[in-house]
Amino acid sequence: MDLLSQLRADARDAMAEPAAPKADTAILLLNLGGPVNLDQVESFLYNLFSDRELIKLPGPAWFQPTYAKGIARFRRKGTSAKYAEIGGGSPLLRQSAEQASALRNSLREAGRNEPVKLLFRYTQPRAQGLLKALKKQGITKLLPVTLYPHDCIATTGSSIRELEREAAKVGMSVLTGVLAYATDPDYLDAMEAPLREALEDLPYATVIFSAHSLPMSQIEAGDPYEEEIKATVEALKSRIGDIPGGSVLAYQSRVGPIRWLTPALKKVLGEFGGRDVIIMPLSFVSEHIETLHELDIEYAALAKQAGIRTYRRLPAPGVNPSYIRCLTRLTLEALK
Repeated sequence: MDLLSQLRADARDAMAEPAAPKADTAILLLNLGGPVNLDQVESFLYNLFSDRELIKLPGPAWFQPTYAKGIARFRRKGTSAKYAEIGGGSPLLRQSAEQASALRNSLREAGRNEPVKLLFRYTQPRAQGLLKALKKQGITKLLPVTLYPHDCIATTGSSIRELEREAAKVGMSVLTGVLAYATDPDYLDAMEAPLREALEDLPYATVIFSAHSLPMSQIEAGDPYEEEIKATVEALKSRIGDIPGGSVLAYQSRVGPIRWLTPALKKVLGEFGGRDVIIMPLSFVSEHIETLHELDIEYAALAKQAGIRTYRRLPAPGVNPSYIRCLTRLTLEALK
């Protein structure tokens, strides 16, 4: 058989094979979102501070949107200047899209054909528009996969509640998805490798595990976030073994006069003058303003003022193969 005849035969065989069934479930990667450009900063801040499920501002619930509007206007200029210093906007959309692509490819290799979409809480793509588009494609079920590793009512919880509200409006069901993985072995692998490498270069450095802070009122109301963060720290320390320079857990990104988790990273840095310090970000799986500006610019300057000899900040997992393996395995388990 000549080449052309073989190609025609292959084409006929392919057409004769039954098509893969169309997926009725969409996989949604949940994350906070961030302003793509400086024009979006004020609306992003408003959406952030008006969400009482994320931050419960002082005063009655009905007043929070008004309060949030004032905060957004007041903070817009300073926050815009910070985003300008890291490229004019947040890289979160691009990096989350890379994670979605990596997860999609991994699921395809495992024989799954469900669409994988991003779903942000405070910037586009948001639930209302995304679910309407998926409904037109024949999707009836939604499987959320969080990009927040730690169980937290204020982050994943808020995203799930919004998703459930919007899903009910269009007649979709929300499946039990991947909602936390603080001590998952593949997630820990993605964090352990760069930490070991840094300790080889700076064997007597103090490791500072830095997590996004949370208001104490939410912790006292039963949010599991603090215990989840501590579980990750203990699991990493158990893997690494003895750290000659010691380690400490601190919290960053607090806002306003209310009580937040302590100790604050800003205060902790002042205690290590003359030392080498390795900053290990927790609760961040991609780079955004809290890593690229707060840690790399603001706290790096504080470390220099404190006389810290070496200040090394480790990268977020991003598309680290171990992290993608974590998301893939947990997603496949949830799809079953």
